[in-house]
Amino acid sequence: MKRFIASVLILAGCYVIPCGVQADIKFGVLAPRGAEIVVKQWGGLIEYLNQELGEKVVLFPLKFTEVQGFIDTVPSGFMFTNPWFFVRAKVMKGAKPILTVKYQWSGEMMGGVIFTRADSGIANLTDLRGKLIVCPRLSSPGGWLFSKGVMVSGGLNPERDFKQIIEATGESDDEVVYAVRDKKADVGTVRTGILETLQAENKIRMSDFRVIHRVRHEGFPQLCSTPLYPDWPVYSLRHTPPETVAKMKKALLAIPDVHPALWQAGKIERFLEPLDYGPMEELCRLLKVEPFRHIR
Repeated sequence: MKRFIASVLILAGCYVIPCGVQADIKFGVLAPRGAEIVVKQWGGLIEYLNQELGEKVVLFPLKFTEVQGFIDTVPSGFMFTNPWFFVRAKVMKGAKPILTVKYQWSGEMMGGVIFTRADSGIANLTDLRGKLIVCPRLSSPGGWLFSKGVMVSGGLNPERDFKQIIEATGESDDEVVYAVRDKKADVGTVRTGILETLQAENKIRMSDFRVIHRVRHEGFPQLCSTPLYPDWPVYSLRHTPPETVAKMKKALLAIPDVHPALWQAGKIERFLEPLDYGPMEELCRLLKVEPFRHIR
């Protein structure tokens, strides 16, 4: 296991296989909390896939800025990313969804959270005018696009009405929370589950924050400010052989619910047949972001 982790860490941040490494199947995973966390979480699942598929699977933890390069240079393989990257890869590169993740606490849906410090005096969406907003990335669905959709629907024009919108320097949801806590920004936006995770890790106190435009969804236990959308998909790149896609899908669907690798991989309950990512496409069209930036 130590040798496996070491080899993955060498590959982290790269999307071109180094000379001498023969990877039958490449598996890119977006790493919003850093490559080392992805390696720790997905190590068990990659070992499971190696055994079940009988082929070598190599894990590639990817920063936000590395995902597109991976997709452009690796025509055959698999990805596990947020829904925006999938929609972009589907429209522009012919990617196909094969599964949707389901987590033990939040299920198969996700949303966004708009939050501020409890003592900020900011109570609702209209109070956001003139404020400094921080998000992980402007292309992050849970970290920004879901919340922006709510703001736009509420009559706000974020680019015009806010003092400034900044991205966290490390592209991390965690950093967004710390920036708001430390008064480096007035308001932050993150995906659902981040605040609860940081509190469980004893890194923040939930009582220090207030959720703006809180929405309660039946059966969804996490704090939320937006509609819910299907969670992250596993998808195949355009030139992945159909027989490899079928084997990957079968292996991930068949993994037992009690398998320790699922809990290790961010408390995954199991993988499901792919949900409908049409609502994510509609949001991209509404906000005119890629892959629909230039629509009229």
